[in-house]
Amino acid sequence: MFGSIGFPELLLIFIVVLLVFGPKKLPEFAKLLGKTIREFRSTVDEAKAAIEDEIYKEGMTSQLKDIGKDVKDALNIYGDVDKSVKDFGKDIKDSLNINGPGEKPAAENEKSKDDEKNK
Repeated sequence: MFGSIGFPELLLIFIVVLLVFGPKKLPEFAKLLGKTIREFRSTVDEAKAAIEDEIYKEGMTSQLKDIGKDVKDALNIYGDVDKSVKDFGKDIKDSLNINGPGEKPAAENEKSKDDEKNK
């Protein structure tokens, strides 16, 4: 919108402002205009920084959620592996047991019988 304003247009605006406000009020007007523009820029910069902070926080929040999910998945895998190892250990014990699954091995049965005889 204001990109096509050149030197002749600025000179025309300056002359109109000079005629409207007069030479005595022109420095006050320029000071007020400069202060207003400065405050506007600082407000825009603050708003921009606040928006960028919120975007950054939102990005961090989603990353933390993803990390939490990964940790839960890793713990579930550890629990599954631990259970599989325990089940595998039971299967090995049962396969080595001649008497069948859930029963005591023959050597333990003989020890139990010997213990009963000694009593």
